[in-house]
Amino acid sequence: MLARTDTHLPNPQLAATGIVADFILNSHLVLTAGYLYADLPQIPDSVHLPLVAVTPVFSVNRFTLYDRNRFEKLVGYPGSPVRYRNRLFVNRPFGANERWHWFADDEAIFNLSAGNWNQNRFQAGAGARLNPRLSLDIYYLERVANGAAETTNVLGTILTVRLKRLEGSEKP
Repeated sequence: MLARTDTHLPNPQLAATGIVADFILNSHLVLTAGYLYADLPQIPDSVHLPLVAVTPVFSVNRFTLYDRNRFEKLVGYPGSPVRYRNRLFVNRPFGANERWHWFADDEAIFNLSAGNWNQNRFQAGAGARLNPRLSLDIYYLERVANGAAETTNVLGTILTVRLKRLEGSEKP
């Protein structure tokens, strides 16, 4: 579940729920599929968002680099656009049992329906594995959209629930 609020606008700005699953194909490739349902108070209808992504994964020393390539359709949003999102993500674990990590990413969004790059999101943060199935991240995100929309600055949290234990994570 995701909720986005704003100190200057009516809230919530976005409320979404759904399921997204990662399928590890091998040590260097992840396939993602999912469906999200979003309520956007700015438009009269809800948005249904089916998605699929392919992510090559590379490790160098203790750094892991992900290059996610995601396609999604915003059904119910005006024009029902199809978007391509490219997200370059770097992650670096640290601490005892690599329980902690820091991360940064940059995501460019291309609206395939309109034929233009219309959004960029930069994010940086840190987090901890709370136990083998739960982790918590805290991050800063800057969203820049083309057009009349103002740059958005966000402080956020992500609670990740894993249905399967991480290998080698018997201890928190």
